[in-house]
Amino acid sequence: MKSMKQPVSIVLCFVLCLLAFPAWAADEEEPWAFGKVSGQLRYYYFTQRDDVDGQASEDVKESLALGGYLKYETPWIQDVFNGGVAMYTSQPFPETFNQTDRAGTNLLTSQNTGITVLGEAYAKMNIQGVVSSLYRQKIETPLINSNDSRMIPQTYEAYILEYDEDDLRLIGGWIDKIKLRDTKRFRYMSEVTGALDSSQRGMWMIGGEWAPDSFESKVYYYAVPDYIQTSFFHLGATHPLAEDLSWHWQLIGLDQRSLGSEDAGDFNVAEGGALAGLTVSGFTMDVGGTIVDDTTDVTEWASYPFFNEMMGYSNNRAGEKALYLGASYDFKRIGWNGFSTNVKASFATTPDEGRTASPDRNEYDLNMSYAFDGDLKGFSILNRWSYQESKGERDGVQVRLRLQYDFQLL
Repeated sequence: MKSMKQPVSIVLCFVLCLLAFPAWAADEEEPWAFGKVSGQLRYYYFTQRDDVDGQASEDVKESLALGGYLKYETPWIQDVFNGGVAMYTSQPFPETFNQTDRAGTNLLTSQNTGITVLGEAYAKMNIQGVVSSLYRQKIETPLINSNDSRMIPQTYEAYILEYDEDDLRLIGGWIDKIKLRDTKRFRYMSEVTGALDSSQRGMWMIGGEWAPDSFESKVYYYAVPDYIQTSFFHLGATHPLAEDLSWHWQLIGLDQRSLGSEDAGDFNVAEGGALAGLTVSGFTMDVGGTIVDDTTDVTEWASYPFFNEMMGYSNNRAGEKALYLGASYDFKRIGWNGFSTNVKASFATTPDEGRTASPDRNEYDLNMSYAFDGDLKGFSILNRWSYQESKGERDGVQVRLRLQYDFQLL
């Protein structure tokens, strides 16, 4: 009985927040002199159902969770000092949809139990436009990011310097530990990859982004001492051709290899990709492709930065070649403000023989979202569907439904 009391009390607390905070926030006309209090409520259903050899579903992952976060940020003191803390929680509610043998959705723990964690606790200092951020925080870069596609985002124990003004962003520093989405434990960056389970090493990071007008570029370098280094670049631009007609393109590349004393062995892998698209009267159509060399799989820490990362597959296995197709429409043109949808498909092949042989895989995704306005501003609905076809293995269906409410109390 005791194990049930904590999740239920947390759920009731967040429901009360949902009911009370909008009314309080509506009465707030002036910014609070002592900072900012904000939060988010999420209710999330996730299931992955795989068929084995064409039979009925034999492998099921399923979770239904309620949670979110509460965050307090101090005001900037003399425009130099700032700080913040954020408490995150994700709780199974109700228990019926959260069986232990169906865990693995990343909404909850690996046992489908609840998580409550102080995900952010940081101090900032601004000197001549260069902001230092210390300790637990979110980081948003191509390979190290919050990966916020479940209940609780990834956060990091890190020490970062950042300059961000106009079209230029420069960032660098030391990332010591990472908290993944399904745990409250912060673990060393070298530990979570599985290659060096008992090691205690962080990661150096340095990068820059420049985005003048319709052009964008990103260059980053990440390194875990005596283990792994990763170089990444991204280039892209949009070019108007006529009224209601434009085309766009992307070039993207990654090089990942062993470093220093090579404690996880000698390895290297590279991936490259290109995409081109056309937008006509609100309709956007994309076609792209990626190729990975046949040495080893790419190591990931967070959301993968290539355009063909799908709901189920990242398409970055050793020797993989993937074709990507995408389509979307801008519904603002017909007055459906807040609604967005897109469809994506990937068709991936890998070597049939040898050390890196693996099944070919296709995936088809449908994404829909709606953000309310007016009295329901802050409330949004996200619905995602995926069908995964793995030739020679198993096929699967994934469904996600997320209800979210963002609010500011003070």
